[in-house]
Amino acid sequence: MIDSVVFDLGGVVIGRDYDRYGDEIAEFSFLQGDRPFPDYWKRYDLGTAARSEVVEAVSAESGLTHGEASAKLDRLMYLFNEFGDTVELIRELSEAGYGLYVLSNMPAEFYDYVSRFDVFRYFDGQVISSREGLSKPDPRMFGLLAERYGLRPERTLFVDDKPSNTAAAAALGFTVHTFVPGPESCAHVRNLLREKGR
Repeated sequence: MIDSVVFDLGGVVIGRDYDRYGDEIAEFSFLQGDRPFPDYWKRYDLGTAARSEVVEAVSAESGLTHGEASAKLDRLMYLFNEFGDTVELIRELSEAGYGLYVLSNMPAEFYDYVSRFDVFRYFDGQVISSREGLSKPDPRMFGLLAERYGLRPERTLFVDDKPSNTAAAAALGFTVHTFVPGPESCAHVRNLLREKGR
């Protein structure tokens, strides 16, 4: 039986149109797929690297001025949009009485920006890497989520776009789905929940 669903944010609930805007933010192409992040971005996600450090690193790697690198970072953030299919799924699950939670690796300023999106009203709790000093796939982050909100892994579905994160969750006893934005993954989540029952 599943009674709670945990969503990653980037690539699941919200995202960017890389087909349209990818060239504008090519300096951050490592964010696509499940590739390793540079050390400065790992620390940005953990809340231990200041924005100025990230701007400095991007400037050094890309040859952009600090001002240009800062503008690119802003553009990366402002390109976030809700995925309509996922938002509809979340609304349905909320109406059906599921507990809904967020477990996301995200820099603090990015989270502060996206948390104003309407979809956040459906969530019962959120664990964000930059607020906790932990990041997925560290098992301690999953443990923190479960302890804080009283979740039982065997009764929880975890949805994330990165296989490294869903593998870590599965090893801890969560039911998992590796998400690809769009209606097919949303349908798969609905089917999983029907199979598992309430």
